[in-house]
Amino acid sequence: MQQSLTVSPESGGERLDKFLQRNLQSVSRTKFSLLIKTNRVLVDGQPKKPNYRLKAGQVISVEMEEDKKDVLKPFKFEVNIIYEDSDILVIEKPIDIIVHPPQPAVQDTLVNALLYMKKDLSSISANRPGVVHRLDRETSGCLVLAKNNFSHLNLVEQFRKRKIKKEYLTIVWGIVKKDNLVVDMPLRRDEKNRLRMKVSFLQSKKAHTEFNVKERLDDATFVSINLLTGRMHQIRVHLKFLGFPIVGDKKYGIKDDYDEMFLHAHKLGLFHPCTGKFMEFVSPIPERFIKFIEEHRYHNK
Repeated sequence: MQQSLTVSPESGGERLDKFLQRNLQSVSRTKFSLLIKTNRVLVDGQPKKPNYRLKAGQVISVEMEEDKKDVLKPFKFEVNIIYEDSDILVIEKPIDIIVHPPQPAVQDTLVNALLYMKKDLSSISANRPGVVHRLDRETSGCLVLAKNNFSHLNLVEQFRKRKIKKEYLTIVWGIVKKDNLVVDMPLRRDEKNRLRMKVSFLQSKKAHTEFNVKERLDDATFVSINLLTGRMHQIRVHLKFLGFPIVGDKKYGIKDDYDEMFLHAHKLGLFHPCTGKFMEFVSPIPERFIKFIEEHRYHNK
């Protein structure tokens, strides 16, 4: 749902956040802070900071999701907890499960499972409680959720400022000859299929990925990845662009005999929202990786 407001002459010079709080009183200050930080508040089509001084005649558009109470239902599924305190929850996401419901009819998600486990989650988003970032359905590994609204806003800001450290593991088809690769190729949605991304220099967003070879196998390469930006399908698209598709990737890869994708969020580093202490969490190398590497090492001898 999008709402538009025009700045009146008497409101000229007023701060953006104060203007919104005064004109949309049904929305909390916390939610406005999140909307502004995630570029869902635009002034004449451009994102602005909360303290931006408005000018008479400017048009403010606010994109808000409709609050839908009691939509989410518990999903009986036990999630492995890596770390938990009163502010954050770090979990180990399995493959083949999505993080939150894309629509009300879908209830077999991690968020629904955490509701079944009676975990407290932030309430800024009615349909995505606790969610500050996501992993693809096919990707496993470390995922952090916020347990209260203060932590939610703090983590969103850390992601926005790229303070979050993310290391992934993958196995790709082909032998990567260079030990280290840096890919700085912008991405945009594929106009032919909005569920896919592609490398493009037109109307695109910056995407920066670092690849480091861990081991070369007979016909594949075990790689670690430092993700410096967080675009949709970024790792998968960059690897496809390089000519090294991920094993088991049905969307961007090649046809192979693997039903599971070999992409794993191995490490996640962040500053605790309340203490400010840097913390790093690790999700162990999955069994599917270990088995693949052992099998392909054997062929290499």
